[in-house]
Amino acid sequence: MDADSDRIVFDRVDFAYPGERRPVFTDLALAIPPGVVSFIGQNGSGKSTALLLAGGRLLPRSGRVRIMGRDSRDLADETERDRYVSFVYQNLEFETEEPIGTLMERVFETGFAADRDPALIEELKKVLELDGILAKQTQHVSKGELQRAIIAFSLLYGSRTIMMDEPIFALEERQKERVMDFVSDYARTRALSVCYSVHELDLSRKYSDWTVLFSKDHRATVGRTEAMHAAAALERAYEIPYALLRQKEYLYREGLNRTLN
Repeated sequence: MDADSDRIVFDRVDFAYPGERRPVFTDLALAIPPGVVSFIGQNGSGKSTALLLAGGRLLPRSGRVRIMGRDSRDLADETERDRYVSFVYQNLEFETEEPIGTLMERVFETGFAADRDPALIEELKKVLELDGILAKQTQHVSKGELQRAIIAFSLLYGSRTIMMDEPIFALEERQKERVMDFVSDYARTRALSVCYSVHELDLSRKYSDWTVLFSKDHRATVGRTEAMHAAAALERAYEIPYALLRQKEYLYREGLNRTLN
């Protein structure tokens, strides 16, 4: 078992959003190992909330979240918290005065990347297909282009762990594979951790070392990806037969592609 200094641990965590009567989590105990970890489960099962708690962006109502040995409540200073873990929000939109190319250099210069190799900037431009938007501001690019730029920012920043909430939802199918290939290899090569939520089960199965599987009642189980993707485990969590789950996933991808195109 990994030491707490390498893990993110939920210790009997209760959490509810302000104004909501029903809690999202009650007495949640979970130890997220280092490595590439996917979060999967039905919509509304708590994946995004768990990522936000694990990243110190939300605090539990009771219990503790320990981020690499530190209580998330003790990471109130934004710079100190970001040294441990940075966050890529789902469907994030923001406006900037500087173009994306300049922002990439600025993020790299002010971040925590240990190797400080400027070649990473050029590599990300190529892998994430950013050359065509480097002179543009974030408010003047498409949703998919912005998402690829945000992924670049997160890697350039150099936190020890990166939380990504649906980071590739707006990307074309070919780009999803290309981006996840690079991100997973990058994390393993540099002994970083990446936790990401994803709807496409095939992407979770192919790219993650570990999987956190959320059920409809907001329980969560973590295990090796192969075990969490066993038909019986997925059927319990999604509450539908495995064959129908695969069909539902196919229809989701088809619908998403039509929306983006």
